[in-house]
Formats: sequence, structure tokens, C-alpha cells
Amino acid sequence: MKNTFITKLALPTTGILALTTTAQAFELGADTRRGVTFQFDKVIVGVKDNYVNGGFAFLEKPISAEHNISWFVEGGVGYNWNSERVDVHAPVGLRWEPVKNLDVDLFATPEVKFNDGADVGVGVDLGVSWKF
Repeated sequence: MKNTFITKLALPTTGILALTTTAQAFELGADTRRGVTFQFDKVIVGVKDNYVNGGFAFLEKPISAEHNISWFVEGGVGYNWNSERVDVHAPVGLRWEPVKNLDVDLFATPEVKFNDGADVGVGVDLGVSWKF
């Protein structure tokens, strides 16, 4: 396992705050939900003020090697203990590396929330990651 530490500044609709030296991600969000997210290789685990989620980074494929652009797919499940809702979500997006170790992500996150029926929604997120 390649042990890298990533700093990520995200301005997502589902913003989070995470810092760890044993995992691979540091994330900061712009909304009112704060929490911690860890990424170990492809496994993603997070906890927010009233929400816990787990997921997996399924794939990342290049679109343009010349411009350092790729696309990615992640997926996971979450649980909100205040509303007792379970959700299934699948972020799909574009990743651009304008300079070495700096990633800019733009992605949509379709999700289905379950509790007395199903609610479907989509969030749009923007993130900037610095790897070192």
C-alpha cells in the first residue's frame, strides 16, 4: 500500500472536514455539516455530525493524457441517525491535474434515500486536492 497523504479542499454540497496521518485524505467542506473522512487506497469511510458513510473508489480512467484529465466512479452507502435514513450514493466525475500533485474534481452524486419510501436526488460538487 502506497502511503501518501492527500490534502483536499472541497466545496461540495455534502462538505466534510477530515485530517489523518494514517489515511490518505484531508478534506474541508464549505457547508454546515462537518465531519471526518478517511481514505485507505480505494476504501472511503466518513462520519459527519449526524451521518456515517462508507464507500469505494471503483475506477479512474484517463480521458486525455496530454491534458491530465480523467473520469472516476465511486460508490457507497450512508446512514443518518437523526432521520433514520439509509442512502446509496454513486459520485461520478471528472478529475484534472493542472500541475503535478494538484487535482481539481467536478462530480455529480446521484443518491437514493430510504425511509418510508425512496427519495432520489443529485448533488454537484467541486473539490481541489493537493497530494504530498
